[in-house]
Amino acid sequence: MRLIAITDVHGRTNVLSWLTRLGKGFDLLVIAGDVTDWGDEEFFENFYKSLSDNSITSFFVPGNHDPNIELNLPNISNLHGRAVTFDGLVFCGLGGSNITPFNTPFELDDGQANEILSKLPSKIDVLVSHASPYGTRCDQSYRGEHIGSKPVRNFIEKVKPKAAITGHVHEARSTDFLGDTIMVNPGAAMGGLYATISLDGKPKADLLQI
Repeated sequence: MRLIAITDVHGRTNVLSWLTRLGKGFDLLVIAGDVTDWGDEEFFENFYKSLSDNSITSFFVPGNHDPNIELNLPNISNLHGRAVTFDGLVFCGLGGSNITPFNTPFELDDGQANEILSKLPSKIDVLVSHASPYGTRCDQSYRGEHIGSKPVRNFIEKVKPKAAITGHVHEARSTDFLGDTIMVNPGAAMGGLYATISLDGKPKADLLQI
């Protein structure tokens, strides 16, 4: 399976044009949150409706800037707190982010995150989380501080998925490993950044730019 992964669109309308073009060449599009800025429901709904209208199968989690709402759209699946099987692989997700200083629309403390993660299957192939796992390349701020989620890291270490697709920390565009799990932070799509991931055999990821 080949998928394209993005995160952190933050309301940039130009992303849809290149994403629609690229998305048709992959089996699946994965979006790791923050399509909008500050919970803009109209943009959120229109963004995913456009992908649905173009028959691009898409899995997503809402980010801390997104509204946590359900979308009844063909080909579109919200993974927050649930698992979905696609082409024989089990995908699951955690939306929102750990607590920030900015009081954004969708934040979870560690207890809330742990409760959601505890209800996910113990055997999964891909975790999609807006918050990046703590203590990795994928969660380092400009100052080099680790600002990611400890519950996400603990879940990855426990469940050992093939891949974890994350976002939130724009400057931490990278790939890294926790054990055999490849972690991918594609960087902010608002800047034309994305990743491609192959899940055939040993997972591989490439960080690319439009």
